[in-house]
Amino acid sequence: MPKKQAHRKKTERIPATFWLALRFLMLIFMAFPFFSCAGKSVKVTDSFNAMSTYVTVQFFSSSKDGKNLCTAAKNEILDIERVFSTTLPQSEVFKINHAAENDVQISPQVKNLLDFSGEIHQKTGGLFNPALYPVIFEWGFTTENYSVPTAERIFELMSLCDFSTLEVSQDCVLHKKAGTQLDFGGIAKGYAGDAALDTLARMGATAALVNLGGNVQFFGKKPDGSAWTIGIKNPWTGEPACSLRMSAEGTTAVVTSGGYERYFTGDDGNRYSHIFDPRTGRPAQTDLESVTVICEKGVYADALSTALFVMGKTAAIEFWQKTMAEESAPENQFDFILMTKDRKILYTDGLNPRLTLLYDFSDATLITAQ
Repeated sequence: MPKKQAHRKKTERIPATFWLALRFLMLIFMAFPFFSCAGKSVKVTDSFNAMSTYVTVQFFSSSKDGKNLCTAAKNEILDIERVFSTTLPQSEVFKINHAAENDVQISPQVKNLLDFSGEIHQKTGGLFNPALYPVIFEWGFTTENYSVPTAERIFELMSLCDFSTLEVSQDCVLHKKAGTQLDFGGIAKGYAGDAALDTLARMGATAALVNLGGNVQFFGKKPDGSAWTIGIKNPWTGEPACSLRMSAEGTTAVVTSGGYERYFTGDDGNRYSHIFDPRTGRPAQTDLESVTVICEKGVYADALSTALFVMGKTAAIEFWQKTMAEESAPENQFDFILMTKDRKILYTDGLNPRLTLLYDFSDATLITAQ
């Protein structure tokens, strides 16, 4: 059951001088892409645009060939974009979506992500669904030509969005209904982050961090032994609402989904976000402002953060408690941070020693597994 924390103690107001110092240090951190660390490792930083977001790659390596590592990580992310983009005409998913045939040959990479998506689709009771593209397109989130479809049009399109009707053979042939289209936007960034980290580790990086527009994934320890500090964005101010101090021998993903990043205001005056409820074909109506999932793999965190957002606060807590009780494999366990529309924060007990609140939430609640 949720356990109330002493809110005043947790949310002491941070002095303005702290924020000035933090911003100054962050500017220094980003401004110098190469520097020696303890005389052994070199830190390398690269930034670029991909997957409709701003990407930053940082890593430490004793190799002098840092430029090649940067290029390899960047190319890994761009290659994945060229496979899974719904808007690039040369992408595989674009070609799948516009194929005249119902049986389409797909790559092993697309098959693997479809198989994984099927597992999460089942685990979340269908609330993670990468077959919603016809509805998402109709609302204008692909073209930015936003409009609110009629209930009749949504009902018509939803008949094309049943993920369970997709079938993939062992020889990578996808069978789909005419008009069914895929959108991996709720999982592809996490998948790309995992692939970039794997590439950096394979090429000799001792520690690395990849940030794909809110998807923060990292591995290893910094040469000085200090932990990674990850800021979680405040949906109302844009400043960090809290921070996590984390270190990892393996990989860790910290992925946030929220309705405040991409939305439009309809002619009816209502705000419609880009996160859809597969049960209704409409932007999710939830009591949550953002969901952050922390686990081993970005592909898992990306999918779960979307599904938990759609679930809402109570169902998300119940889902986590059930998962922690049933899952023995570490890769299937996770922690979360929920920020609600009434400016409360809820977080799982695995984060308690590492979480610092930086915003005056109306309430802070620790969630336990029992």
